[in-house]
Amino acid sequence: MKKYFFTGFIALLPLALTLIIVNWLFNLFTAPLAGLMESIIIAYEDNLHLSPEKHAALVLFLSRVLALILLFILILVLGFCGQKFLIKALLKVPESLFSRIPIVRSIFKLSHDITKAVFSEDKKTFQETVLVPFPHHEALAMGFVTGTTPAIFKKGTPETDLVVFVPTAPHPMSGFLLFTPKVLATRVDVSVEDAFKFLISCGTLHPGEVPPSTDPQVIPSDKL
Repeated sequence: MKKYFFTGFIALLPLALTLIIVNWLFNLFTAPLAGLMESIIIAYEDNLHLSPEKHAALVLFLSRVLALILLFILILVLGFCGQKFLIKALLKVPESLFSRIPIVRSIFKLSHDITKAVFSEDKKTFQETVLVPFPHHEALAMGFVTGTTPAIFKKGTPETDLVVFVPTAPHPMSGFLLFTPKVLATRVDVSVEDAFKFLISCGTLHPGEVPPSTDPQVIPSDKL
């Protein structure tokens, strides 16, 4: 019984996490436009035969779906227009405006630079997977090379060559930024994607390893 429970739990956990993440992203992207879509639905409630009082949940869901569709179309339009020189010039107007507001300027510039760096098609954010001594010389931590040491930092530490990001597990959104010599960074033949899987699974899903089957039928009856 206990093994069946854990087998079912392991089978259900990835689905539950996927649904939670999708739901979070859905709410994140649709919230700004949901109010507008809800107002439009309420304006045509007679034609749609929907009452905000009687069908509150349905109205909320439809408003979110319409907001997502509108956002998708808006992104496509902006992407298409962004390829045109004239639109690129027009898009620089709000950028110039935000750059003049004291507090907003810092936030906008930071988010703009990070977005360009992470989503740039010219270079990969994480170039390769390495092992570096961390947090002390007798232990190794998995990290990702993000580039070479900037000249301004290299003046004080000429022996450093690489910038390595060492993420935390199981949530790699935070971590440590290390400046390290090349001789201390051991390159490993593991893709960045497999390395992240290994990290998020807290070391249980090895690179190149097939996840174990969650089919209850594979459990021998004599071990139940």
